[in-house]
Amino acid sequence: MTEDSRWLYRQMIDAMVLACAQGPGQVSAERIRVGVWNANAEEVADADPSQHAMNTLLAALTPEQRDVLAGRLAEEFASGVFNALEVLHAADLTPFDEGYEGNPSDDFLARMDAWQWPQR
Repeated sequence: MTEDSRWLYRQMIDAMVLACAQGPGQVSAERIRVGVWNANAEEVADADPSQHAMNTLLAALTPEQRDVLAGRLAEEFASGVFNALEVLHAADLTPFDEGYEGNPSDDFLARMDAWQWPQR
């Protein structure tokens, strides 16, 4: 791996971690924790009925139950990133052709757990 591809690799893995921890990977989880999937579901005439159904379901859950469900959805988002990294690695696509601690999905999981990049 060249120095430029190492830098790109680290930036991309860290962007994926950020997306999971603070970005799009938390959007659905936050909606569930709040207990409202779509605040406009009842006001929009042609809204997908599943939007209202989700609001109804969330209203019936306790805050503890919503927190469990929110955690699962956030984990599923991260699982999708993990699986995408597995595919990129299997395709031998630079810069995902090699990782620091195994393959890129291993590095992703480690970074999710606050592992620090090696200094090499």
